[in-house]
This record gives sequence, C-alpha cells and structure tokens, in this order.
Amino acid sequence: FEKFYKFFKKNIKILDCTFNIKDSLKERLNELRAESELAVREGVEHLVLTDKGVSSKRAAVPVILAIGAINSRLVDLGIRGFASINVQTSEALDTHSFAVLLGAGATVINPYIALDSINQRYEKKLFGKLNFKECVNRYIKSIDNGLLKIMSKMGISVLSAYRGGCNFETLGLSRSVVAEYFPGMAS
Repeated sequence: FEKFYKFFKKNIKILDCTFNIKDSLKERLNELRAESELAVREGVEHLVLTDKGVSSKRAAVPVILAIGAINSRLVDLGIRGFASINVQTSEALDTHSFAVLLGAGATVINPYIALDSINQRYEKKLFGKLNFKECVNRYIKSIDNGLLKIMSKMGISVLSAYRGGCNFETLGLSRSVVAEYFPGMAS
C-alpha cells in the first residue's frame, strides 16, 4: 500500500478500524460511517480501512462490519461509486475471507498478516528454491483461482458484478445487525 499512498496522496483517507476497548463498537461503526461520508463528499476517491492500530487498549473493528457499515451508508446516499473501499487487514487469510470482504463491498484487500507469514516462512527457508516474490505470486494466484471458482459457481464472470452484491447468507448474526450493515442479505 505504500506505493499506493504515494501515488494517490491527495485523494486518500485512511480510516482507523480500531476502537478503545472501553467504548462501544456500534459507536465506532457510526463514526466510521460519518468519516467516510464526509471524506467522499470532500472529494476523496480512495478510502483505506486499516486495523494496524490494534494495541492493548484498542481492539479491531471486525473488518466485515466496517465494510458493510461504510458500503451500505455510501450506497444509501448514492455516492458509493465515487470512492473505492480499500482494506488493509489482518483478517483476510484464505479465499473465503476474500470472497466475503469483496461481497460486502471491498475494492482492494491487503492481507498484510498473510504476506508477513509468507515472509517469515520464506526466511526460515521452508519454500525450497522459490524466491519471496514467487511465494507471494503463488499465494495471490491461489486466491484469484479460488475467487474465480466461487464466482463461476454463482454464474458471475467479473469481479465488479460480485463486489458489494452480498451474494451469500449470514449465520449467527441478528436480523437487526444484518438489516443495518448488510441490507438485502439473507439471514
């Protein structure tokens, strides 16, 4: 994301997807909605949601809830098409995680913990003769192939048709949470 930040410096808003452990998660989600709405109205074209601020006093907002809250608010206001929702998260590890985040409205996903894990395994020489770039490319290819398989089973041929479509069901979430953050999704 560092190259991304430098290139789009003026049109980017970084949203901290953490909250004080003594505060309310719902309150932080409402703040994220307001921050994203204001940023888009001010002309920001790239929202970056990040959970890198986790500490002993700050917990991560579940990134799926953050995306759902922001995406649904921007769609309701008719301004979703003016900004991308880019996610820098420790939660995306496998194909299913990527599919859920994209289906909720994410445009780009940076799975920094997964990439760091690949790097640590590479440094321990667990990948044989592969160099680090090849290891990362294999990971990306496996995610891409998995997403293609998921979308093809649904009859979707392009990612833009899948993004934000909420083409999956929720299990274990209350109807009020689904209605507020994932409108139209089956529960």
